[in-house]
Amino acid sequence: MGLKQTMKHSADVPSHRFRSTINNLALYALENELTNDLIAREIEKRFATKKTGKKDKIMKDVLQSCYRLVWDSTLPFENSIIIKEVKDEHTQIIEATTAITLAQCIIQIMKHFDVYPEKNKPLPQNFYSLCVDMLLDGPLAHYDPDLLVIYCKQTVIMLKAAGITNEHSVDTINTGELYRRLFLAFWNKCNWKNLFPSGGYISNDIKNNRQLLLDIILSSNKPVQLDSIARTYFELTGIANPYDLFAISLLDFSVITWLSFFGIIEYVHTAADMPVTIALTRSAYNLVHLISQ
Repeated sequence: MGLKQTMKHSADVPSHRFRSTINNLALYALENELTNDLIAREIEKRFATKKTGKKDKIMKDVLQSCYRLVWDSTLPFENSIIIKEVKDEHTQIIEATTAITLAQCIIQIMKHFDVYPEKNKPLPQNFYSLCVDMLLDGPLAHYDPDLLVIYCKQTVIMLKAAGITNEHSVDTINTGELYRRLFLAFWNKCNWKNLFPSGGYISNDIKNNRQLLLDIILSSNKPVQLDSIARTYFELTGIANPYDLFAISLLDFSVITWLSFFGIIEYVHTAADMPVTIALTRSAYNLVHLISQ
């Protein structure tokens, strides 16, 4: 890392750390269903040395973070959540995402063969073989078959968590609602240790700090090296050593991959010997806005 990059990285850390503190307090408020008065008391305890004006600003930031975090209408504060509607102009963007391609393929195979996920019982391997064959004949022809099996299994977990599939049927919903419910299942409902088992306990640690990761990504208005984002994230959270290659790879092949499947970020093509680089897609803010408003 060059001197300028090091200085910029160091300058960004306090800002990200403060944002992480705000997000953690918002999560605490949601999990404990705190009223505004109780949130204000918590701010008094945690920021006792801050001036009143600064505490008022922190209160506003925490409440905004609460509303941003509460993407799922099944979480606390249900009455304060706006039910989102996906506008027609975004349908094409959503239909082109890998997440929707995977989900629609799985739903089609389930309906055609009348095979649905049973509680504590995995779907048969030949079910996933049928899914992979269909995907390889379509828009995901360039994907590795073994990876597609993993992605299909992850998608089934999300569909179940979203309540779209059960032991007997699949909900009939439009593409926009499928996208929204699938993302909310991934982001809020799924146990990431089950979704990304190779990461062990680190997977759920990443989930518990997922909003900070999204904030770091969304604050990048140009292509950025993945290891730079990972270093900032792990330094702020303490989940792993900022230079732990396993942790960086886990971040890449779990949440970063799925954010790309949902059309929020994209991998930037670089030379084979260059570091992995990602960037926000042109539709990233529209998609996040649709989910979070």
